[in-house]
Amino acid sequence: MKKVSPICYLCGKPHNGKFNRDHVPPKQLFAKELLRKHNPNLFWLPTHEHCNKSFQHDEDYFVCSLMPFGLGSYSGDALRRKILNDCKKHKLQGHLLKRVLGEFERNPSGLILPQDTVIKRFDGDRILRVAWKIVRGLYFVHSDVFLPENSPKACELVLPGQEPPLPFFYLSENPIYPQHPAVFDYRFRCFPEIHNFNVWSLLLWDRLIVIVKFQHPICYCQECGVEQSDKAEGFPPS
Repeated sequence: MKKVSPICYLCGKPHNGKFNRDHVPPKQLFAKELLRKHNPNLFWLPTHEHCNKSFQHDEDYFVCSLMPFGLGSYSGDALRRKILNDCKKHKLQGHLLKRVLGEFERNPSGLILPQDTVIKRFDGDRILRVAWKIVRGLYFVHSDVFLPENSPKACELVLPGQEPPLPFFYLSENPIYPQHPAVFDYRFRCFPEIHNFNVWSLLLWDRLIVIVKFQHPICYCQECGVEQSDKAEGFPPS
């Protein structure tokens, strides 16, 4: 950090110099063996301690629930080994993994699925909460603008082998930010002409895409009746 922000990016209030370092994206995405081997320079933002801790269990679930879709990649396989090892040492981690394994169903509601096919259920609210937290942090890094947690947003998962939805293709000409290759990359685009509609794409472990869509809560277009402002330049470039 060249300059520490005076506010907590999670609640928007001043931290008065007493803050926790919250990694963006969460450090849980990285297997410990990769951290030791590659020693990446993980980015962080200041947060209040209680704001940061309020996401801990949701982030644990986010990583554990999505990890199976990273298998077959360098970072995904390393993360699997890390989670299985943690389960041997910590009961809570073991309970979490058991819950995630229960989200896979061979015959949901008695349906007979094609051979080698299973259904995977998710706690959508928890997945969205963490995905939105990551986007809020990255948005703050790029624009120095705070996004409230309760802002309207939507999240889609693109699993390995699935066709991405239409909004994803609007990002094809935008730069990829290789923050941590093989573990986490992202790209985004803002559409000022559509009430500052934003599409963000997060690539996890080179296998799984998380798409987050939202409209900035303060729109500066004339249709919304809000006067144009220099602050509009704080939005990420399209």
